[in-house]
Amino acid sequence: MNAIDEIKATFEKQKKNENEVKTIPTDSFYSKENEKAISQNAYRSYNYALDVLKGRFELGEKAISKDAKYSYSYARDVLTDRFELGEKSISQDAEYAYYYALDVLTDRFELGEKSISQDAEYAYYYALDVLKGRFELGEKAISKDANDMYSYRYARDVLKDRFELGEKAISKDAKYSYSYARYVLKGRFELGEKAISKSASYSYSYARDVLKLT
Repeated sequence: MNAIDEIKATFEKQKKNENEVKTIPTDSFYSKENEKAISQNAYRSYNYALDVLKGRFELGEKAISKDAKYSYSYARDVLTDRFELGEKSISQDAEYAYYYALDVLTDRFELGEKSISQDAEYAYYYALDVLKGRFELGEKAISKDANDMYSYRYARDVLKDRFELGEKAISKDAKYSYSYARYVLKGRFELGEKAISKSASYSYSYARDVLKLT
């Protein structure tokens, strides 16, 4: 047998094997008879509870509880209540800890606050949407954010007052230095004046709106 014949033989053998693989249709797989198999997988367990049972799937909760995303989704979409078994997993993910607090508990989620506090974005939104007030544990992360300026937003929307810890980050950006001076401090922001001075438009606005030069 030459090389071409061997290639053809291998191809035909593989093709035959593929045709012999028996796939279980989705509808028949998601059935009472297959609940044990379904229960081993978080994704399948969540979907089975949501789309087939349209209610709680206790056999699959162990698998669901190990995944932050599906623990949150199961609590929100299936239980429409807290899912205590999955809270440990949820608490280790800043995004889902925030959404669990907002959408499921509609209150603070203390177990997840450590993770939330390490992410500037979710620390800000947790303070704004859930606590509706200061989130001291998250202020360090917020203060170090230099891209989306959560320091400025936190001062403006949550504290409604100066945020000294975040002023270093704010001072590096002309736009936010101007806005912080005008809308938060309602007066000079000396630390940010160097950045402001490098922008013609914000220098003009700062002089007009903050320094009140005419």
